[in-house]
Amino acid sequence: MDCSLEDAKIVKTVVHAGTKVVPFRDGTKVRFHYETRKCDESRTLIDDSRAKGQKPMELVLGKKFKLEVWETVVQQMALHEVARFRCDRSVVMQYPFVSKTIRDAQKPREERKHCCGMTVQNEGIGYRDLDELFNNPQDLEFTIEILSIESPEEYERESWQLNDGEKLELVRKMREQGNAAYGRKDYPAAQEAYSHAIGIVEQLMLK
Repeated sequence: MDCSLEDAKIVKTVVHAGTKVVPFRDGTKVRFHYETRKCDESRTLIDDSRAKGQKPMELVLGKKFKLEVWETVVQQMALHEVARFRCDRSVVMQYPFVSKTIRDAQKPREERKHCCGMTVQNEGIGYRDLDELFNNPQDLEFTIEILSIESPEEYERESWQLNDGEKLELVRKMREQGNAAYGRKDYPAAQEAYSHAIGIVEQLMLK
C-alpha cells in the first residue's frame, strides 16, 4: 500500500499494519526504531537504531525537532506499524546533523565534537558518510517501527518540556528531596537532587 504526503515529497509504503490508531497532539511522545538508507541502487545503509548500543528514538511532537519530516511521518502511523517512507531530498537536508547528534550521543562526553557552521565548512561534520551526504544531498528512505505512543498525561515530562512556572515548582521539589536525603545521610541521593535543581535553574537563567 502506497500513499503520498506533501505533494509527493514523501511516499509511504506499509510493511506491516499497526494494531491500534492513536490520536496525536502536541506533547505526545512517540518511541520508534528507524533505519535510514540512501535511495541509490544498493540502498546504502546510513543508520540503524537497532545497532548494538543504540536506543529507540524518542520524539515529542510540537517541540520543533530539527528534522520536521519525522514528526510528519510518525503521525501517519499506527501503534506497532512498520512503514517505509521515501523522502525527497528537499525535506531531509538536516538529516546529516541529526544523525551526527544521535551518533555522538553514543560516545563519551569528552569525545564529542561541537559542530558549528565554521567547523562544517573547514572540517566537515566528522563522519565520512555524513559529509558525503551533506555535500551531495539526495532522497532518503526511512523504515520506521512505532514502539509506543504516549499522550502528555501518560508520562513524566522532562524539564525541557516544562514552562517556567513548572520548572520553578520542580526546583522546589528537588530541593526538598535533596534536604530530606541529606537529613538521612543519603549523600549521593542529595547530590543528585541538588544537581538536578541547579541544572533547571541554569536553563531558566539562559533564556
